[in-house]
Amino acid sequence: MDPAPPESFQTGRRNEREERSPVRGRAMDLKKRRKILEKKKTIHDLIKKASSIVDPLSPFDSFRRYQSNDLSVYLESCRGDRLSSSVKQYIQKLLKTNMEGFYGSDWRIQAKVKRKEMSSVDAHYIFVLELRYSKSYETSARRTCMERCNQIAGFVHYRFTVEEEVPVLYVYEIQLESRVQGKGLGDYLMQLIERIASKNRMSAIVLTVLTSNALAMSFYMSKLGYRISSISPSEANLPTLSVKYEILCKTFDSEAKSVLENDEEPTND
Repeated sequence: MDPAPPESFQTGRRNEREERSPVRGRAMDLKKRRKILEKKKTIHDLIKKASSIVDPLSPFDSFRRYQSNDLSVYLESCRGDRLSSSVKQYIQKLLKTNMEGFYGSDWRIQAKVKRKEMSSVDAHYIFVLELRYSKSYETSARRTCMERCNQIAGFVHYRFTVEEEVPVLYVYEIQLESRVQGKGLGDYLMQLIERIASKNRMSAIVLTVLTSNALAMSFYMSKLGYRISSISPSEANLPTLSVKYEILCKTFDSEAKSVLENDEEPTND
């Protein structure tokens, strides 16, 4: 057996290891930081690519037409920065009709916020157009027909964005005229939204619902399977807000699920 090395030699080797440890630690930190930056860039590129698509409905032509009993509608895409003044007025009017009662005295403030959000370059829209005649519409210019040939009966406003470092499709609004409600159209539109999110590699769909809107809460949670997100005010221990709302989500991968979903089972009361 070889004799043990002198104490001075043992101490020298130990000191050498101790000197190299900070270097190794810094290298690991740099590697970890590089990985985080690469992930952020990947997500940024995903959002940028999805947001730049002129017509997110183009891969889903079969979804453009919806017919149910006496209802026949056509779906059309648009961007917030391309809305005409008449369409902007329509959006504001429908929002007021459908939402003023839920917001109460806060509506005036909320209306200003929604008016600003409406025209953003990041805003994507799906317009619901009631068909007055089908063949003429389908062979004519969509841009002019959206206002001149058909009556708008509702819209979806959504964006591609990031929540908690997760790429998501965020539904800002889904608003329908009362005459087309209760005919399966809302369910149909949310199915389409899920397809758009999946096509553009979003990891989740996120939306906000006022707790006072019991029908909407039931629609999303009981019928469509959305869950209260861990980033919702009720889960994040935020101070009580003047207008109470919940942030709901539906996740498509394990990472999004771990970040955005509440671990507790949802209740359907």
